[in-house]
Amino acid sequence: MPSNNYLAITPHFGWFLGQFTHNLQHQHYALQLSMALDAPLTVQTENETLTTNTAVLLKPNVPHRLTCEAQHLLVLINPASTIGHFWNQLTPQNSARITTQPVQQLQQTAMRFLNNTLNATDFSAQIRALFAQYDCFCNEFVHRGDARIEQAITYLHQHSERIVALEEIAEHCHLSPSRFQHLFKNTTGMSYRRAQRWNKLTQALPYLGQKSLTELAHEAGFADSAHFSRTFKENFGFSPREVLKDSRFIQV
Repeated sequence: MPSNNYLAITPHFGWFLGQFTHNLQHQHYALQLSMALDAPLTVQTENETLTTNTAVLLKPNVPHRLTCEAQHLLVLINPASTIGHFWNQLTPQNSARITTQPVQQLQQTAMRFLNNTLNATDFSAQIRALFAQYDCFCNEFVHRGDARIEQAITYLHQHSERIVALEEIAEHCHLSPSRFQHLFKNTTGMSYRRAQRWNKLTQALPYLGQKSLTELAHEAGFADSAHFSRTFKENFGFSPREVLKDSRFIQV
């Protein structure tokens, strides 16, 4: 990644703006929204190659490689969040081009930042505001999942500042832990354990660069820095050290 990349992480999604030159084939547990800005981008999966001037949405755990000769906007979304639920319902396919109004608004906002009419802090704030408009709190829109898991996702959103135990969330949904885990994975595409790992990562990320990886790993409940780094790469597609080396981290 070149040195003029920018990134920010929230509890429910992270965005990365720049040009990613070392993006090898990988897969992760986040939904991925890849948006073209200055030039078309291409997303290659095991089954197809999608080239677009708009955006490609990838479901969790789809092996892929993204290439683009110019700057682009990449958003990684927690599929176990209300925001992730919204984007997950936009297409039944594992990978698809999308040209919805939210994509157009995000592209326009990113271009304003690239054209220096928005500073980095204001750009980050506008991205958060746009994503806040498109989540599954609007109950009349794109709800086709299990109502109990929708209830769980809302509960996790309301308690995103802490780790919610499996027994607690299952009881909240009036389900046994095993039944809850089964329904949760079927609805979100990720296990509840993976969802909690995402939460641990987002709690640690504001301190990336301020503390050692070992300190972050232990404070976030990981066995060691290797476990933390491996989980980070599984979720985001590149390692914490790559982020620190090549990007400007924007606090949110």
